[in-house]
Amino acid sequence: MNGALAPATLWGHTHLQTLDRMVRGQDSIGERMTLILHDWFGVSETGAERQLVSDHIDMLRRLWRGSFRLLLQQVTSDPAMLRFLDGVNNQKIAPNENYAREFMELFTLGADRGAYTEFDVRELARAFTGFCHDGSANYTAANFSFNPARADTGTKTLFAGTNQQRTVTTWREAVNAVVDHPLHASFVVIKLWSYFVPTAPSDDTVQQLISIYRSSGEQLSAVLQAILTHRDVYRGPAMVKPPLVYAAGLLRIRAVGITTGGWCSLLSGAGQLVAYPPNVSGWNDNAWLNATTHASRWACVWQVLSYSVSVDTEYTNGRNSDPEAAVQQALTYWGNPPIQADHLAALRRFAQQTWLGKVPGDVYKTRENFLAKRQNVLRQMVAAAPDSQVS
Repeated sequence: MNGALAPATLWGHTHLQTLDRMVRGQDSIGERMTLILHDWFGVSETGAERQLVSDHIDMLRRLWRGSFRLLLQQVTSDPAMLRFLDGVNNQKIAPNENYAREFMELFTLGADRGAYTEFDVRELARAFTGFCHDGSANYTAANFSFNPARADTGTKTLFAGTNQQRTVTTWREAVNAVVDHPLHASFVVIKLWSYFVPTAPSDDTVQQLISIYRSSGEQLSAVLQAILTHRDVYRGPAMVKPPLVYAAGLLRIRAVGITTGGWCSLLSGAGQLVAYPPNVSGWNDNAWLNATTHASRWACVWQVLSYSVSVDTEYTNGRNSDPEAAVQQALTYWGNPPIQADHLAALRRFAQQTWLGKVPGDVYKTRENFLAKRQNVLRQMVAAAPDSQVS
């Protein structure tokens, strides 16, 4: 692109910066985890200012390798989250339960697991009172603060009537009480597992991951390492790649940078625009592909290819005219990815059919033009095929 990215001020630039980091950065797993946590917490520019959301995502990028307990404390006091889930409207005279509810349901404990009650939501909301904005038109981090006069300083009882009953006063104590709940660890490890393995972990695996999570001081990085080295990652059904992961993979293979802002519309059409998750629960990671989104993925491949085969430079004098050689060239172009036998057979059929003239010859004008167009289509087919959509 012409000019530097400005995610804090320009629409779509947080998305472009994230994709650029995934393509050109040296910390691919860190960028993947940043995207996962952006999905986990679901903050969007539809409910918080661009500067705040950009800062929020940068915070996730910086802190994800540390304690998840501390990250949850940071998220609770983060201006983007305070703005997005009405934390700045939560005060002792009129508690707002939005963040407290999502904190338990989506971020830490999970719904319908018997971990908390409506009373716990109300008590947690009381604990989270006190954060505010100065009321000016300037929504930057400097304009948010904690005002003790707005805070409920009384004691709050969480998980009353259970073995986990805790009395807390401050918001940090409340975060710690939730993180210490026995059902928190299982929620976290199962949720993180779901981003990499489509089938549920066994009970033994869950217990192993819980032990790692707790013994490491709630380190997501330790759990992630255990997940990525688990045998189940390489077994069972494949997972559809999230749109950004899919596009970044194509760009990395071809060593192509972000040269157009069109990646915003392309990946939005594919179902994922950074800084705009559909709601606080994030994207539906089980519904990445349908007729509309697949068409956008096809367009992503076309954007990377950009008419990659030149008639003059690659196909003068009939170079690589053999159908089998053409298929192999298309596979080599994408780094020889794994491909199922039936998909490989489809590529070979296409190459042979076009070679035999079953596609009208007047479309191509010259033999060299025909060969170049066939190679372009083969490259498109390889990258848009089902094998390339999954991991």
